[in-house]
Amino acid sequence: MTRDSGGGPHITNTAVDCTADYLIQIGILEGDLNLTLRVEPPPPDDDAPLAAAERRLARSLLFRWRAEADAWDTTDPEPLPVRWTPSRRVASSGEYVPVGSGADTIAGTFLRLRPRRRLVVLGSAGSGKTVLSVLLTLELLARRLTQGEEDVPIPLVMSLESWDARRQSLTEWLIDRLRQDHPGLPPVDGVHPARRLVLERRVLPVLDGLDELPGPRRAEVLDALNSGLGGVGDAVLVSRTAEYERLDREGKGLRHATVIESLPLRPGEVADYLRRARPPARAAVWARLLRTLRDEPSAPVAWALTSPLMVWLVRRTYEQHPADPGELTDRGRFPTREAVEAHLLDRIVPAAFPPRPPEPGRLHPPRTWDAERADAWLSYLALLLSRREESELAWWRLYTAPLPRLLAGPALLATGILLSLVIRAGMSGYAEDSPLGDLSVTTSVAGGVVFAAVARSVTASWFGQRLAEPRRSANPLLFVHALRSLDRHTRVGPLFRLAALAGGPALVVVLLCLYVFVSPEPVLVWFSVGGVLPVLLMIVYAAPADTVDAATPDDLLRGEQGALVTTLTLIAPLIGAGAGAFFWLGGGSSGGWAAAVGAWAGASAVLVLLSPWSRWVLAKCSLAATGRVPWSLMTFLTDARGAGLLQLSGGTYRFRNRRLQEHLAGRRARERGRAASPGPGTRALPVLAESRDFTVERTADHFRLHGRSRRLPLAHWTVFGTLMAVFVVRFGVSGQWQDPAVWAALLVWPFIGALITVAGFLMPPRRLELELTRDGVTSVIGRRRFSYEWRHVEEITVRRAVLRGRDARFYALQVRLLRNAPRPPCRSRMGEGWFFVLPLGFSSRVDPQLGAALADFAGPHWTTSSGGR
Repeated sequence: MTRDSGGGPHITNTAVDCTADYLIQIGILEGDLNLTLRVEPPPPDDDAPLAAAERRLARSLLFRWRAEADAWDTTDPEPLPVRWTPSRRVASSGEYVPVGSGADTIAGTFLRLRPRRRLVVLGSAGSGKTVLSVLLTLELLARRLTQGEEDVPIPLVMSLESWDARRQSLTEWLIDRLRQDHPGLPPVDGVHPARRLVLERRVLPVLDGLDELPGPRRAEVLDALNSGLGGVGDAVLVSRTAEYERLDREGKGLRHATVIESLPLRPGEVADYLRRARPPARAAVWARLLRTLRDEPSAPVAWALTSPLMVWLVRRTYEQHPADPGELTDRGRFPTREAVEAHLLDRIVPAAFPPRPPEPGRLHPPRTWDAERADAWLSYLALLLSRREESELAWWRLYTAPLPRLLAGPALLATGILLSLVIRAGMSGYAEDSPLGDLSVTTSVAGGVVFAAVARSVTASWFGQRLAEPRRSANPLLFVHALRSLDRHTRVGPLFRLAALAGGPALVVVLLCLYVFVSPEPVLVWFSVGGVLPVLLMIVYAAPADTVDAATPDDLLRGEQGALVTTLTLIAPLIGAGAGAFFWLGGGSSGGWAAAVGAWAGASAVLVLLSPWSRWVLAKCSLAATGRVPWSLMTFLTDARGAGLLQLSGGTYRFRNRRLQEHLAGRRARERGRAASPGPGTRALPVLAESRDFTVERTADHFRLHGRSRRLPLAHWTVFGTLMAVFVVRFGVSGQWQDPAVWAALLVWPFIGALITVAGFLMPPRRLELELTRDGVTSVIGRRRFSYEWRHVEEITVRRAVLRGRDARFYALQVRLLRNAPRPPCRSRMGEGWFFVLPLGFSSRVDPQLGAALADFAGPHWTTSSGGR
């Protein structure tokens, strides 16, 4: 306390963390009050970047699923009246819910589930369970974005086909899918927010496709799902009723889950929905159909329209003039439900691609497709898939169609000859100055071809012969990032991988040090720069892409194009630099640049002509030239998806409904007078009871098949095919096609391959036996014996045989063993956890007698073949 000039006391008060009331009291008692305010900044919000990533993800998903719903007319003019009820066939272990209908009711019910939000949506084929899950997804996203309900999780709709539960946990799978499907999310703490979103349970997995998995794998996936969810995780699972009921009886259902079933649509509700959805000007045309739905619920058309798929078909088919939906009520033309459905499936493609008037004022008007030609294109693609017994349409597998495979050799040779003419014209000056003449050009180009072929072969072995698949796009400047993601697709052991990735660069350094300090031999630089280094970089930058986890097929195609550009600007120049260094360092400076250019041209030819992109171009051009597909195939597939005929499945397309694919394939097959199922070379085997080569013994506890079978070696053709392709490229690009003697050498490889096949077939028939008992399965092939006990077997089915990572081009009975089962000898391994039992030839279909025995003795372990690998 002090005194001021007036003699009064001068009081100084210091207040810390006081209220405004206290400061006012000080001011009244003491007169003037001088304040110094210090405002502390609020603590930083660590969740703000994560919240921004959540909003970005939710908006992206909302736009995507709105587009899907619009393509299927699911919410126009209002959501389909899909009903659901608590399951009567599967008991709920979670909270009981009442009967409901509509997306809002099921979304609200799901959010009210306590203490765990786990929902299983069941239903028969076409009953609307998938539509119900999509509407649930849309409602959850809308609540979060438009109604401000921040506690609503972000739903991620995914197919269980893409989850390998043996290799990835649920958490890691969800993280990988988020990273691949949404790479543009804003980073959190400098990294992609996928891990935090999953670990903090801010996303909700909505899982479909359980019923499409093989039987034993369904149980494996559900076990992994229960383990991954733990005690507090949320999930929505969609499946057909019969398949899930079987799992539930075995104690493999989703724990703590509420189980509901989607119900068929009611004819009266369908009539009301169609009345609101019809064009107002066509009310009179729709009147007869709507009246039948209300007054005759047992009519064939009323039964057909209990499926959301058929309701969508009737809307699209009869939306425009002059189509008359009243014709569906004619019981003379459509006496059964199946007849109505077949008629609607026939009309869907023309309805999905209606003629459009020209729009010259728009910068990018929508593409107009001829409906008849679009129907033919889709029917061909459906037939192609059905013959392969597949459902996923992948652009990089289109080259396996008969026509592109037939044209592959001639196209490769013709392109190589054209490139040789270009190279020879560009290097004519060097050939004139060189004492070897044209031979110098041929040598340098051939050297580049050989070095690039070696790099490609090593990379193919590293990734398990997956170079036919599209490659991920890798930025050459982000070497560490590319190296970090390398382990995801490698098929070599960890020790070998470590030795190669650590020893490869060390070998380059050692070779260069030997040149500098020990022996200045140019071959050391050539081998290190043009041989070892390109192989290492090819492995790093040419890894296969995540075809299952990719956002769209167009992204995969762009990634493959980017990978091709990377190899042309990084791998091929190194091969050229190695060849040029050999001449430069050897004193022949005049030929260095020419050798480098020639080697680069040869390497580039191999990397381009043997790439998935070139195969795609050949397949598209050959099929489009013959009218099987359009020239703008990717644009057409995108428009077909927008029209609701196709749907995305990772990096591939699928027909919206398997029945639509089978209908289109069957119709085209009937038009061409062929079978729609498996393609050439996959005829059913003779019935065992009618075969003179095999004898069958069957008792209640024993099944024995024995006989003799001739060999037909075909596995070597995969290796020979690669060698022939490289030889054709070298033969064409290097200019050796002008030498008649080389044409004879070109026939050596097919001759040797045919000789091996014929020699194997002419060898004495080998012993072939299969024995099934209640304890296990045993097979004998020649002198080799394979035996497996059922208690060690997880699954037994028919798959393509894979020998040393290569497709052996025949089908075999194979088993997948449990994790704790004893491992058989290496010679029985088929890859991906499968082991060999018995060869079955070129057909994936099993003789009925053998199939019945497998179903009896193997029980739930036996699953019918999908024809795939």
